Amino acid sequence: MRRILFPTDFSDAAKNALSVAVSLAKKLNAELYILHSLNSVQQYVDISMSSAGDITMPGMQPEIVMATIAAQKERVEKNMKALVSDIDKQGFPVKTFITDSELDFEINEFTEKHTIDFIVMGTHGASGLREAFIGSTAQKIVRKALVPVLTVNDSCEKFLVKRVVCSADFTESAINEQLLRIRNFANYFGAELDLVYINTPSYFEETSTVNQRMDEVIDQYGLTGCTKHIYNAFDIDEGIIAFAEQQNADVIGMVTHGYRGIKKLFSDNVTESVVNHSKIPVLTLHIP
Repeated sequence: MRRILFPTDFSDAAKNALSVAVSLAKKLNAELYILHSLNSVQQYVDISMSSAGDITMPGMQPEIVMATIAAQKERVEKNMKALVSDIDKQGFPVKTFITDSELDFEINEFTEKHTIDFIVMGTHGASGLREAFIGSTAQKIVRKALVPVLTVNDSCEKFLVKRVVCSADFTESAINEQLLRIRNFANYFGAELDLVYINTPSYFEETSTVNQRMDEVIDQYGLTGCTKHIYNAFDIDEGIIAFAEQQNADVIGMVTHGYRGIKKLFSDNVTESVVNHSKIPVLTLHIP
């Protein structure tokens, strides 16, 4: 792992994730790239439309728009300079970038252009209608990013990985193939790996059936050294978080299809829900 990307909006949530990004970059001897999405014009139009419903309203004159954009860029550059200064005090160099595009549209183009191997970012979470119809930026990036994403929802001063919890149903080969990457992540930190199947009333299976399937996956994909568990819960996403908290896990590992559109409407969106609600950092891998 040579290059880590840290997208930031300079919020408290982003600050929570910054220490994790720096810690990982130091441990892996990787370069740290910091990216901020300005997207000034669209933000300004959105504000005007939401307040008046008309982009031709007074205050939308070109000179005012340009002045607003210039002021915002100045604030961003000031924030970026302060952020880099704090990291420089630790003797760790970084590279910074500012884009006018939305992060979720920009992310894969940026990662390919700069050969990014890993993304670390904070998440504000989401709830209610916002979660159902819009979702957080982190949720969108988890859905689209072609490289692993580690999302951090809560303050994490020292990122010590001693236990990783990974949940799956162990039925789909495309997902099972990615479990070895989570095994390798845990191995790098010398961490324990707990594989867990969440047994729910809607998708209930006999313990013997699940154990046999998990054993087959462990043997087929070389997941030696893992501990397997079956955890009962009413909902899969809530069960994953509850089990991870019970195990005092430091990271939750998930594999996502990245479904969108109609197909996404019929999926459980378990990974995105865990990203939104877990206080434990979540590592997500996108099926290639």
